[in-house]
Amino acid sequence: MSERMVKKFNNRNRLILEAAEKLIKDHGYHQVKMSDISEKLDIAKGTLYSHYRSKEQLTFSIVKPKIDNFLTTMEQIDTSTLTESKKVSSFIEKGFCSDFFHFVLSSFPDMGAIFSEDHNSELKLIQEKIIKIFERVIEEGTKSKTFQTKASSNFLALQLMQLFDPLIYKTLVSSGTMSSKEFVNQSVTFFMGAINNKGEF
Repeated sequence: MSERMVKKFNNRNRLILEAAEKLIKDHGYHQVKMSDISEKLDIAKGTLYSHYRSKEQLTFSIVKPKIDNFLTTMEQIDTSTLTESKKVSSFIEKGFCSDFFHFVLSSFPDMGAIFSEDHNSELKLIQEKIIKIFERVIEEGTKSKTFQTKASSNFLALQLMQLFDPLIYKTLVSSGTMSSKEFVNQSVTFFMGAINNKGEF
């Protein structure tokens, strides 16, 4: 393939990803067909399938860079000079404003049906890396007595990851019951309270 053809292919691929993401955000994953994407871009379905063999693969190509960026952001917070308390609050604040969270939110509850087992294993690996970062920071904070808790660091790390489940956010924020800023602030307050709970577990 010539350099010109490669450039044309890559430009078209970018347009496909952009169009698919907008359609999925506007209409939901299950409502969007590959033909909708090809019609929006005025390209043949065969051309679209030469880029992506299925809607699932196409959507994964949208999500993967977003969760990779989510991981990178968490890694940057982890390696920063912030205190453990500030790291935890930053995990929450940055997580809720990430492209990954907002794409999942806009596609909820369809996202669970999107990925094949192969893709699930890849996403699970990234998720495990994120949880390990949370766990390490909580362990460090517990050892330094910054956090006063008897709960295990693994339990708390999993609970921290669970904050990014879109159900509660959608129930409160998308319905207009609470502003996004209020939700994030209350999430930080709630979790900081959890890692400073001295009760029995």
